[in-house]
Amino acid sequence: MKRILVIDRSEALRETLGLLLEAEFEVEKSPAAGSLLRSGDTGREIDLLILGADPAEIREPSALLQSAARAPFPVLLLVDSRAAAREIESRRGIECLAKPFNPYELKRKVSTLLSSRRSPTVPSARQSDTGSGCLDFPFVTRAASTVLPRFATSGLPVLIFGEIGCGQRRVVRDLCRLANPGGPVVWLRAEEIAPEYLREKRRELESVGLEAGASMVVVENLERLSPAQQAALLEFLDEEELRRGRAKLAATAACDLLEKVYSSEFSEDLYAKLATLTVRLPPLRERSGDIPDLAAWFARRYGDALQLGPVALAPDAERRLVNYLWFGNLTELEMVIARTLAARRKSRIEAADLIFDFSPEPVAQTAAKLPAGSEKPSPGQWRAPADEAGANGRVPAVDLKTLIHELAHEFKNPMVTIKTFAQLLADRYQDEDFRLRFQDVVGGDIERMDDLLETMMEFSDFSAPRARRVSLEERLRAALDELQDECAKRDARIAWRGNGTNGEVLADDTQLKFAFKNVLAAVLSQIKNATEIEIDLQRRGALAISYAREGARVASIAQYFSSDAPDPAPVVLPLRLLLAKLLIERNGGRLVCSAAPGDREILEMEFVSSQWEKRI
Repeated sequence: MKRILVIDRSEALRETLGLLLEAEFEVEKSPAAGSLLRSGDTGREIDLLILGADPAEIREPSALLQSAARAPFPVLLLVDSRAAAREIESRRGIECLAKPFNPYELKRKVSTLLSSRRSPTVPSARQSDTGSGCLDFPFVTRAASTVLPRFATSGLPVLIFGEIGCGQRRVVRDLCRLANPGGPVVWLRAEEIAPEYLREKRRELESVGLEAGASMVVVENLERLSPAQQAALLEFLDEEELRRGRAKLAATAACDLLEKVYSSEFSEDLYAKLATLTVRLPPLRERSGDIPDLAAWFARRYGDALQLGPVALAPDAERRLVNYLWFGNLTELEMVIARTLAARRKSRIEAADLIFDFSPEPVAQTAAKLPAGSEKPSPGQWRAPADEAGANGRVPAVDLKTLIHELAHEFKNPMVTIKTFAQLLADRYQDEDFRLRFQDVVGGDIERMDDLLETMMEFSDFSAPRARRVSLEERLRAALDELQDECAKRDARIAWRGNGTNGEVLADDTQLKFAFKNVLAAVLSQIKNATEIEIDLQRRGALAISYAREGARVASIAQYFSSDAPDPAPVVLPLRLLLAKLLIERNGGRLVCSAAPGDREILEMEFVSSQWEKRI
């Protein structure tokens, strides 16, 4: 168990820190530091020091900072104000925590420091120029930077996994250079695996004439493999091993495949083949302490590429980056830094300079933010450019993708706060019945909000449809598979009519699945418990979903499609149906809903192949 030493004059603070940390760590408490920081001698090895700093030391912090930098263990300074914390962090990159502190913030900083334990003879990452490659800190965590070189030279299969945007491909690329220097690498994209594709890759391996053990094979995006593709890939790898001996293998995934193995969604044999050694790349929300180093790393690279020379990030810019929720992880952070440097072309970046814009023309938008009579941008002021605002003075339409992402980010921040508060309250409140009710209500609402936000962001990332022949029945069944839990909660039964008779339509496979999933989710929110959902596929290129609505408790979907509504203003569909309708129309189809006798409703989708045939 890791050992933490807490030093502070306040007994109450020492006891509070002990209570918060003793469940996970061995905590020792002391009222005075003595010569500890000067000598590093505690009598026993410690992993982290939490030190309460006196106000006098904060006013003249040089000696304190020098001592903390020399200490043979990470140091977390407790200070009396956020201003003092910012002052210290901006000077030397020392971790600080302002009183009164959030218990979750304390645990996050403790976790960050323990994962980055340093030696007194090694300069901190902020002072050194480490991280020349993607196997080094800060691109990967300090823990990963230690094991990746060893894994690369072991000759054993390595799986690099993490959320989308965590840099899996770049890590594997550098791992291949280290594992197979100068040798050819054969890359396989999981989503493209098919018999002809594997035959082509086999010819590629044969053409380079690799000897046993000299080949390097990389499989990307394992999470995208269907069961049939998993079996084909495993057979391919086994055959290649028999032909040429054991190859060096590496793979990437955007999720934890072991979890999929346990839920029988991923082949256990294929996992064992590819994941002898595994490295998880954590999302940026778990690496907030590394974000300033990462931002400086990207700024150095793009500053050189854009011939800007050394680029520095001001403390307020670093704080804004740390406090942002990076849904796109490293990729999104890199885009923000690159976009900012390309647009601003400055050697020092302030918080107001950072461009978190998702639109393709951030420079043009920056130029639009001009006060009257000024030629230079002024933060916080905006007027419509003359070439975009018409004579009627109407403001130009907002880009839908930008709007969705901005809404999502705005909602995500308070959601994290609410969720943290709910967890903390549940731990502290003594009324068990209240705790259970509170968790059920708040937890359920948070999950629904989170699910809707993820749905919005997934929709916003769709580009122009890529037409291919798609079976409506297969897409419907795939969407229903993802909604099995919700079907079970509602005790819903699916009745198929004419399945397999309507052939295929020309549409984008992924977009159709998204649309069907959201239409079915909207239907499941409407139906009576223990009822039947009828799916009719008898008409070619079309389908109909019929169900019994739960009476007066829920509003009818059909009312949103009715042309007889007395209000002439346009009616906005519920979010899921709106997004589904937009995608269906984008794919050459239409979605309508009509009322049937009783409380039944019918949702109909029809796809006109001739529209697609004219486009492709």
